[in-house]
Amino acid sequence: MNAEFLHTRENLEILGSNQKQMQKGRREYEQALKAYRQLAQGDPETYLPYIALMLSKLGILDSDQNRIEAARNEYEEALEMYRELVQKDSRTYLPLLSATLNNLGMLDHDRHRIEEALKTYRELAQKNPEIFLPHVALTINNLGILDSDQRETKKAWQEYQQALKMYIGLAEKNPEIYLLHIAMTLNNLGVLDSEENRTQEARREYEEALKIYESFAKQDSIRFSPDVERVKKLLKGLHR
Repeated sequence: MNAEFLHTRENLEILGSNQKQMQKGRREYEQALKAYRQLAQGDPETYLPYIALMLSKLGILDSDQNRIEAARNEYEEALEMYRELVQKDSRTYLPLLSATLNNLGMLDHDRHRIEEALKTYRELAQKNPEIFLPHVALTINNLGILDSDQRETKKAWQEYQQALKMYIGLAEKNPEIYLLHIAMTLNNLGVLDSEENRTQEARREYEEALKIYESFAKQDSIRFSPDVERVKKLLKGLHR
């Protein structure tokens, strides 16, 4: 693969990527998890949801730091708890179950888990599109990444196009959030088209993504300059 496909985890409002913050977050989550496990011995109905949430957040941290086995164990335990909790309160816990399925599916390249998450998000989006359509788009993008990795290029291209269309619609109301998702999906389309020798299409997609990243870099150069440089490098690689 010439370049990395980009995806966004279901982050459950977790910390940013700052290493010091992440280590502090890990300590806090581990301490909270220990406390909730002890409390759950006397009152599991109250504290089981908190255990699942801490496990999910630790899973994201460990995944980001390439602690794959630890992340898998945390996600799996959280998933089992959310499946139990959904039986009692589907409205509250179905979104958290789907987020965990999505993250675990991306960790293990497991299409079945991601498809299960997508099915649930589609159902939730029928009742509350403003909240759950972004999750549908994110999950479709993740399916595109899996299909790209498995050389199912036609399916991947269709999934990226579908996610892109959804993000364009979402950006009409909230550009500050969804323009970056548009850039991410354009990046993925560009990588796919480049690998399939569709150079003209890849160049157009990279250039559109670059414009978005450059506009954000004007506001926050520290955060977005790496994206600008990465896409410029991808564009330069097309000329070879």
